[in-house]
Amino acid sequence: MSDDKKAPAPVPGVGGARSLLDDVEILRALAPTVKSQLEAQLHPRALAPGDVLFSEGDPGDALYIIVDGLLSVYVTDPALGLTVDLATLGRGEAVGEMALVTGQVRSASVKAVEPSRVLGLSRDTFHKLVQHVPQVGLSIAGSLAKRLDQLNRNQGVAFANLAGRTPPDQLKQMVPVTVVHRQKMAPVGVENNVVTLATPNPQNRIGLDEFKRLLRGMDVRVVAVSESDYDVFVTKHYPESAAVRRTVPVAKDYGTMAKNVTFYGTAIKQGDDQKVIQQAQSQDAVDLLNRILVEGIDQGASDIHLEPAREAFRVRYRIDGRLHDRPQTLSLGAHAPILSRLKIVANLDIAERRLPQDGRISLSVADKHYDLRVSTIDTKDGEKATLRILDASTLENDLASLIPAEKVAAVVRRLAYRPNGLVLVTGPTGSGKTTTLYAALLERKNPELNICTIEDPIEYNIDGVTQVQVNDHIGLDFADIMRTFLRQDPDIILVGETRDSTTAKLCANAALTGHLVLSSFHTNDAISAVQRLRALDVEPFMIAESLLGVVNQRLVRRLCPACRAEADIGPMVRDNLSRKGVVLDAGVRFYRGAGCNACNQSGFKGRIGVYELLVVGPEVKQAIAQGADGATLREAAQDGSYVPLSRYASYLLTEGATVPSEVLRILA
Repeated sequence: MSDDKKAPAPVPGVGGARSLLDDVEILRALAPTVKSQLEAQLHPRALAPGDVLFSEGDPGDALYIIVDGLLSVYVTDPALGLTVDLATLGRGEAVGEMALVTGQVRSASVKAVEPSRVLGLSRDTFHKLVQHVPQVGLSIAGSLAKRLDQLNRNQGVAFANLAGRTPPDQLKQMVPVTVVHRQKMAPVGVENNVVTLATPNPQNRIGLDEFKRLLRGMDVRVVAVSESDYDVFVTKHYPESAAVRRTVPVAKDYGTMAKNVTFYGTAIKQGDDQKVIQQAQSQDAVDLLNRILVEGIDQGASDIHLEPAREAFRVRYRIDGRLHDRPQTLSLGAHAPILSRLKIVANLDIAERRLPQDGRISLSVADKHYDLRVSTIDTKDGEKATLRILDASTLENDLASLIPAEKVAAVVRRLAYRPNGLVLVTGPTGSGKTTTLYAALLERKNPELNICTIEDPIEYNIDGVTQVQVNDHIGLDFADIMRTFLRQDPDIILVGETRDSTTAKLCANAALTGHLVLSSFHTNDAISAVQRLRALDVEPFMIAESLLGVVNQRLVRRLCPACRAEADIGPMVRDNLSRKGVVLDAGVRFYRGAGCNACNQSGFKGRIGVYELLVVGPEVKQAIAQGADGATLREAAQDGSYVPLSRYASYLLTEGATVPSEVLRILA
C-alpha cells in the first residue's frame, strides 16, 4: 500500500517501535508491516474544543483514530432540538467506522471536548485494507455486534413470541380493550406482581406511561414482538367489538367504601367543647366526611375544598387541574359538624375558628395509605378547609414515566446523577415540581449515599432519607437547616424551595464543594432562573460554576386513552399555536377526547408535564459568568442545550397526548 501524497506530520506512537494502531481494537491484529504501510495513509487533524469532526447525516467518508484529547459522540433530537451525549472517546479509540461498513450516512455527530488530535483513514483506503486483510472487516463486525448487544441490554427490552400464550383474566379486566388497540401494547402475563407487556414498538413511552397508571401498584416489563405475532394475539384475546365499547362500569358504592376508612394518630384534646365533640362524632358527620374523602380519592382529585356559602355547604374536587362541584349538595347545617370532625382527625384545635390552622391526616382506604394536608381559614361565611391529597404511590413514578420524551428524560436523569452541582426545577405552584424532584431523588436513593431534604412541609415520608421540616415558630428556617446539613456529611441535599439570598448562596456553595443540590424555584421559565439567582445576590461566577441545569415545567390535561379520537382543528387554532412558537408538521394529526365512563365523560384522564430544559454547557456557562442578559443566554443555549416549552408542547401534540387548547393555556 503506497501513497504519493505528502507524508503527515509525526504523531506520538506512529512510526516508532510501538504503533498507536496497537491500541486500536479493530486494527490491533494487523501485521507490523501492514500497520507501517497504513500509518502513511493516515491524515492528521487538530481540533479545538467545540470543533465538529463530522455531523449526523454527513456521508461516511472516513474513520478517525484519536491520538490525544477527548471527543464527544452525540445525537440531536429533530423534534426537540436537544443534544444528547452518547459517549466520550479518548486516545486509541476509533470513531466513524460504522458508516463505512454500512454505507449509510452518519448516525451521530462528533466534536472535541478539549484540544484533540485525530488521524483520518479515507473510505477508499479503508476498503482496500478490508480487501487485503479480511480480518479487519470481521473485527469491525464483532465490535459493532458488541455495541448492539450492549444497547439491547441497556434498554432492557427482550424479544418474545406470543404463540400459545393466554393473558390472565385479571389483566383483561384491568385494562380497557380500547387502550390495547390504540397503544399497540397488550398485557400477556403477570408473575410476582410484574406485568409483561408485549408490543411491536417498545419505544412507545406514552403508551407505557398509560399502562403504568392503569396497573398502579404493579411493576411493568416490556417485551418486543413482531407486528404479525402481535396482531394474531390481540385479535384472539382482545377483540374490539361494539359490545365491548358499550360496556358501562357499575357505579361504585361510596357508602360501603366510606365505612372502611381508617384514621391514624387522631386524638381529642382535654378542654375541647364537649357539645362540639358530640356533634363531630355523630354517625352522620363521620359517614359524610368519610364519603367526601373517599369520593375525592377515588376520582383522582388532588385537592378537596369545603366551602360554606350563604345557603349551602359547597364541596369541590380539583380533578386534572380543574375544580368540579360535588353532584350532591349539602345543607349549611352540615358545615359545623363536618369541620369539627375534620379538625379532630387532623389534630387541630376545634375551638379555634378565627385563626388559620394547618394539620395533617393519615388514613387508609381499601388498604391503601394516603396523607392529607389540611388548611383552614375563617371567611365571611364561616371556616373554609382545603385538603391536599398526597398519594404515596406517585413515588413509584420514575423520570421516564413522568417525562415521555425519552431524550429529555435521559438528560434530566444525567443531571440528577452528577456527583456535584446545582439542579433547579422551576414553575408556578401546582406545576408538579415536587413530583419531579422526588422522582430524581428516589432514582438516586442508595444505602451508600447520605441524602438529606429540607421541606416546608414534608409531603411524603421516604425510608432511608433524612427529612427535616422547616419550623418558623422556633426560628428554624431553610438556611439554618442547610448549614447544619453541611456538617452532616451529605452526598445529596434536596432544598424544597430556594426563597431567599442566604439559602441561594448556601446552595451554590454546597454545589461547589462536592455536593449535589436539588431545589425548586418560582420562575416563569428556565432562563429566568439564572436571573433570579443573580437577584438573590449570588455572584455570576458562582452561578456559572455551580449550576448544572434548569427544568421548568407546567401541567396539561392528558387525553383519555380509552376515548381518544382524531379531530380537525381550524386554521385559527393553527395560527395561534404558531404565534406561541409551536411548530408542527403539515401532516400532524390532532385528537380530542370523546368522553367515556373511564374519564367521567370529560375526555381527559390525568395530567402530563410540559417541560422546558436548559443544560449549562460551555457557551451558556461563559454567558452566565459574563453576566449576560436573558436574550443573550437564550442565544448561547441554541447549541442543543435548550428545549423551550413551546417545542416540548409540539412534541406532545404530535404524539396525540393532549389538545391545542391545553397547550395555548400554559403558553399564554
